[in-house]
Amino acid sequence: MASAEKIWSEAVSTLNSGRAFVLATVINVRGSTPREVGAKMLVRDDGQVGTIGGGCGEAEIFRKARLMLEHGGGPRVDEVDLTGDFQQDEIGTCGGIMDVFLDLWAPTRDRSVAAELADAAQRGEPAALLTLVHGSAQATSAASGAKAVLRLNRPSGEGLPIALTQNELEHLARRAFEVSPGLLELEPSGKLNAVARVGRSDLPCLFLDPLAGTQQLVIIGAGHIAQPLCVIGAMAGFRVTVIDDRAAFANRERFAQAHKIIVKPFATAIDSLTLDRYAYVVIVTRGHAFDESSLRAVLKQAPRYVGMIGSRRRVKATLDRIEADGVDKERLARVHAPIGLDIGAETPEEIAVAIMAEIIRERRLSVSDQLSLGVKLGRLRPSSKPSVAA
Repeated sequence: MASAEKIWSEAVSTLNSGRAFVLATVINVRGSTPREVGAKMLVRDDGQVGTIGGGCGEAEIFRKARLMLEHGGGPRVDEVDLTGDFQQDEIGTCGGIMDVFLDLWAPTRDRSVAAELADAAQRGEPAALLTLVHGSAQATSAASGAKAVLRLNRPSGEGLPIALTQNELEHLARRAFEVSPGLLELEPSGKLNAVARVGRSDLPCLFLDPLAGTQQLVIIGAGHIAQPLCVIGAMAGFRVTVIDDRAAFANRERFAQAHKIIVKPFATAIDSLTLDRYAYVVIVTRGHAFDESSLRAVLKQAPRYVGMIGSRRRVKATLDRIEADGVDKERLARVHAPIGLDIGAETPEEIAVAIMAEIIRERRLSVSDQLSLGVKLGRLRPSSKPSVAA
């Protein structure tokens, strides 16, 4: 699976070389599918970058994309049915339907859009690609496939495929900041409504494809759990920062996959970072006092996720002390402690898997989705077991 940075850097490289490509994007799913909405595959004359799930469904989309490259053609939505039309040994257990938007990107027309997305990905800045996937001549002068970039650190309606009110522009920005891709229909009144399918009406239909800011995993403590956690975090697409006050532990030899290693006192190092909605913080230091001082420093900011290792008794005592010092109770309630999902983990490696499973759940699912999944599986709850020493 290619990262957004890889997809868009390849897009720029391809267009700069004077070659076109077809971007295949999953814009809607129904049932069980191998990839989520927003998954994409860049198809060019020498192969592909990225995947929309593999198997016969992807192969058919690849074939159609290559035909579009060779013979041209306007944007289109193709339905990929995985409910039984293909050989089951090639599609595994998937049995849903994906709607895939195929769009031919041309060097002269689309280079600036690709360059802006690549720049946002490289800088780790949030942005969104807004594409008109279905238009009406009566409602808009733009053609299907018209696209523009919404930079979320400076939202502007300039250059967008259709005119939007300031309220709807702000609505788009909020949704994109939450990394919530999807189809939106524009009513004559100027209001945007989420829709499930393209072409259910003659109203213009847009696909909002957010590009998240750099998602960073900050591991506070460089002990036994931190090592596998760094490896798994990097594999899952996070830029990993490791913090410890001991150079003998926090070093490149032990954390080869880390993007950044900081050897400073814990609170000082934490204060030097920006912990925003794209930051996931794991506190696994070597001692209770270090855990508590680190948590106090983290709570000065607002990361998407913060988890602290420890038994329920020790965690409660720590949180009670911090609350007594005036920290908001609602903020403390969002701390994941004890940390990780209950999968019966015992070893540092298993605990790292449990922690990353909880982080991925937080990254991918809304609160309502988490509650629903917890009811279905019954075991998606924090581990109650005392932790292995960090």
